[in-house]
Amino acid sequence: MSSAERRRHVRVKPTPELPARAVLASDGPVREAIDVVDVSASGLALSSSRLATVATGSRLDLRLSLDRYGDHDLRVDVRWKAGELVGVEVVEPTDEAAQAIRRYVGELLERGGAS
Repeated sequence: MSSAERRRHVRVKPTPELPARAVLASDGPVREAIDVVDVSASGLALSSSRLATVATGSRLDLRLSLDRYGDHDLRVDVRWKAGELVGVEVVEPTDEAAQAIRRYVGELLERGGAS
């Protein structure tokens, strides 16, 4: 995938005032937080030592928390990786999740949060 294809949607960085958090849905009762590096309407950049061994093309189930925009269960495909940093594409999100992500991105854009 070219960098132009990866960048077809604007990306925003979560802020302390409007955080984004993620956990792997497959984790047991104690879930390790995954850092959300940036968010776009179609995907996320994530960072965690738990992701270092994930292969490009893998499918993961995540729980994404978008502050006041709620918690959403997402299925994502790993599109690229660099060490503990991975880029994932959201696969068939619910309408509610897709709308929440768009609103979250929109609010951060209004605050000047494009990355």
